Amino acid sequence: MLVLGNRKLDPKTDYNGVFADPAAFGRKVHLLWIGVGTNEPERMRTGLQRLHASLLEANVQHIFYESPGTDHEWQTWRRDLKDFAPRLF
Repeated sequence: MLVLGNRKLDPKTDYNGVFADPAAFGRKVHLLWIGVGTNEPERMRTGLQRLHASLLEANVQHIFYESPGTDHEWQTWRRDLKDFAPRLF
């Protein structure tokens, strides 16, 4: 899991600099997918939103999916899978 705490991603140093070159990352990782329910605990949701914003700023290709009105529950996982699985093929 990509965890940053309360700070922004530093693409040059975080995670051993894997995001420092977005094009090289994109050639190696064909799908970076992040999902969260809109009713998840605030700390979790805010952290993932911060990660999403940092990845956008660093020009790292990724998918950020929010399941409307769900928490850390089965319905969130079902919606996540419905969005994620077709992207694999």
